[in-house]
Order: sequence, then structure tokens, then C-alpha cells
Amino acid sequence: MKKIVTLLTGLLLFTSFAYAADPEELSQAYFKMLSQQQWDEIAKLYDPASLKEFRETMSFLVEVPDEAASRVLGGFFGPGATKESVEALSDQAFFSFFLRGVMAQASQMGELDFRKVEILGTVAESETLKHVVVRTDIGVGEMNMEAMEVISFRKQGDQWGLLMQGKLKGLAQRIKKALDSKRQ
Repeated sequence: MKKIVTLLTGLLLFTSFAYAADPEELSQAYFKMLSQQQWDEIAKLYDPASLKEFRETMSFLVEVPDEAASRVLGGFFGPGATKESVEALSDQAFFSFFLRGVMAQASQMGELDFRKVEILGTVAESETLKHVVVRTDIGVGEMNMEAMEVISFRKQGDQWGLLMQGKLKGLAQRIKKALDSKRQ
């Protein structure tokens, strides 16, 4: 489970968002919000279709057996979370609570330290699809993570929204597999 939390943390750290004028500026703002643990604000900035897809990908979490539901849902959505309370969340709130839970688990490994976030540039695939190239240097406890990431944004109307990366589907499968193996 620790591996899954570490992978989720890394993925979420290197995923960006945007709603507003400039994807590069919004990428910088995202990392600042992440370092300040502004989970609700971060969730508001994702593309609504991406939030819906994320929730559908993670839907197995509300299908865990009743005897494990409190532990599993509490770990990802906070103490007291139930199948009913998680199902009642909006897509945006689902992501916010999930992000908050994952980051709380990750904090057990040490404090998150954004040492450097460098926007290297933007590639415009079209007027409504842009990709921002980001170099990050992030510490979690004694672990250092340096990475280059391409973060994609879609514009709807006058707002930019982060597109969830395909890596989340693979990560969801790993979490599901870990939960399934604990049942056996």
C-alpha cells in the first residue's frame, strides 16, 4: 500500500491544472496551492470531464466489502467516510477528498517540500489544447523526486482545465489489485 501511496503522490505532484488565462501561470499556481494543501481549490481547476473520468476509474472504492469499507474509504476520503457519503460527493469533491487523503498518507513519509518548479515552455497542439513542460525538484522526507513532465490543458469557452493523465488508469488498477489481494 505504501508503494501505491508513493506512486499516487508522485503522479499527483506532477499533474497540473488550469482554469483561467495562461496555462504556464496556472501551472505555477497549482504547485503553490499543492504546497499550501489547498485541495478544494485545486479540484476546482480540473476539466469537469477529467474529474468525471477519474471518479469512474476509481469507482471500485465504493464497492469494497462492508467489513473493509471503513478502513479503505477512511484512508482515501477521511475518517467517517461511508459508501453513501462518498457516492453523494460531486466529482469535484470526490477528487478533492481523495487528493487530501492521499496526501495525508504521503505525509507519513515526511513533509512535502517544493524545492524548485520550473516551467520550460508550452506546446500548442491547437487553440484549445496546450501542453506545458515542467521540471520539478520535490522532496518528501528523505526522498528526492526530480522529474520532467508534460501537463495537458483543454480550453472550454474562456477557461483552461487540466486533463487527467492516462497514468491514473494504471494507478487505479494497482490500487484495485492491492485491495483485491487483501481480500483473499
